[in-house]
Amino acid sequence: MTKRRYLIVFMMFLVIAINYMDRVNFAVSIPYIRKDFGFTLSEIGDITFVWGMVYALFNFPGGWIADRLGLRWGVFVAFGWWSIFTIASPFAGTLTGWFIIRGLMGAGEAPIWPFNAKAANSWASPSERSTAYTFAGSGQYLGPAVGSILVGWIIVTLGWEWSFIIFGAAGLLLLPVWIWLVRDTPVSDRRVSREELLLIGNQVRSDEEKIDWAGIKNVFFSRTGFGMLLIYLTFGYILFTFLNWVPSYLFYTFHMDILKSAVWSSLGAFLGFIGFLLSGPFNDRLVRRYDRLTARRIGTAVPMFIAALCVVGSLLTAKSGFGEVTAVLIGLVQLFMNMTVGAWAVNIIDISPNQASTGFVYGIFNGVLNVMGACNSLILTSIASSYGFPVAFGSAIIFMVIFLLSILFVVDRISYESLINHAMQARITGGQAH
Repeated sequence: MTKRRYLIVFMMFLVIAINYMDRVNFAVSIPYIRKDFGFTLSEIGDITFVWGMVYALFNFPGGWIADRLGLRWGVFVAFGWWSIFTIASPFAGTLTGWFIIRGLMGAGEAPIWPFNAKAANSWASPSERSTAYTFAGSGQYLGPAVGSILVGWIIVTLGWEWSFIIFGAAGLLLLPVWIWLVRDTPVSDRRVSREELLLIGNQVRSDEEKIDWAGIKNVFFSRTGFGMLLIYLTFGYILFTFLNWVPSYLFYTFHMDILKSAVWSSLGAFLGFIGFLLSGPFNDRLVRRYDRLTARRIGTAVPMFIAALCVVGSLLTAKSGFGEVTAVLIGLVQLFMNMTVGAWAVNIIDISPNQASTGFVYGIFNGVLNVMGACNSLILTSIASSYGFPVAFGSAIIFMVIFLLSILFVVDRISYESLINHAMQARITGGQAH
């Protein structure tokens, strides 16, 4: 039996890893960009906000684009687009130039998570879906773990401009490999054996399957859909706090040099990567042991509660001036918060009314997440400017509490199981459920 699905998941992992390497360029380079351009911390927050808001807004059509272009050509176009604007970043020249180039880069990056959801839905069986989604998604943290150190070294050796050029060029070099190896679905890939098709088990749908608009409406107007929107919204703030601002936190709070802050930031990113890797098998095992909603609640709530405790600990160690211990606790936050992803994020794949609707539905939810992620840059830099980075990072606790309340008390069993049953019927019939 062939194992072509593993190759597709690995290719998605590479794409996501490079995507986040391209993003970490800016985070690590902030002190040098501020020095060369004379930007204030608030102006850096404005640049990050523009990127984040464009990225967020393009998630909404991005999911639809993912469904229309398909996995193969959709990723090719998006990957090439953001790689070109990564290379262009050092040539921005002015604050307005940075707004334009970072905004265009964000537009190209926007569909990456709808594409990952689409790949997991098309190429993985339900019992492997959390593992497939989270393994590919772990590139979100392995990319920065490796990228932070590489960017720090490139900055010290060649200058900050070259980190953007080198990483963007690496993305362009991967494009022909992607287009050669990847197909939209197992059915459209002649290299997939019949045994593997049967194992994946979702091949009753045709390429002409239509988006189920009535089913999508049911998702968004259900109590479960509202609860999931709250979860995505709050996780957006939590994620972007620890994804974008750790190097600046360590640099400005503990006065670490650029390479040291990059190394300690990479530790947090590496722990976040481990959390992603553990999340899939952890949550797939829970699904095999409990009913699906109970499993998703356990997989979401327990790790996030531990992450919140780690944030509290980091506030205490930062107050005492223990930079390295604070960096470790921040890394543990990223480990435990990412262990939740295989539960709540995969919920959206589970409740999407059919395969043709997956990219669109996921794009809406992920767009909400990233709108809050964009607002995070304004909120966090404002708090950091007035009270310091430790307090700014501590603000994530508020969103963690809302996150926990949403999965435990807002998402309800009746609407959740109704949406799951609708999606399962559509999978069996190969189209819209009735």
